Amino acid sequence: MTMSRRTLRNGKGATIVEFALVFPLLLLLMFGVMDFGFYFFVQHSLQFATREGVRLALVGRTINDSSGNPMSRVASIIQTIQSKASVAVKPADVSVSVFPVDATFADPSGWQTIQDAGLPGSYMRVRARYTYRFITPLIGAFVPGRSKVIEVQATYRNELFN
Repeated sequence: MTMSRRTLRNGKGATIVEFALVFPLLLLLMFGVMDFGFYFFVQHSLQFATREGVRLALVGRTINDSSGNPMSRVASIIQTIQSKASVAVKPADVSVSVFPVDATFADPSGWQTIQDAGLPGSYMRVRARYTYRFITPLIGAFVPGRSKVIEVQATYRNELFN
């Protein structure tokens, strides 16, 4: 009888030790799935928003601001991208560049600051960038700077609009 009590008591201690060893790995896995799931959600939302901005840009359309005044083409593209991306991120945190590309589709120097919607028939590129900061410090510790820049782009040709 004394032997079975001792075995039972030792078994409880082994279970606690095993749980203590596995629990941090379980937490890392759970938080990793959540953090990377949100990362991919932000990335997908930014891709969708950029695609919608390009759809507006290639036909030469513009939108109105909140007061009903027509916006420029560049401002319309930026506003569309930022508003569509707002489902996942703060619109002000999304930086958008709109610039023409040549026949080799190479980026011009200083493309980060260019805001030019181009002329009818021009080849254009829209690039949106957002710095994603990992929510979980434990996951962020594995990424340099605890953040990652999400950059999406679309290249298109302006239609022959008026």
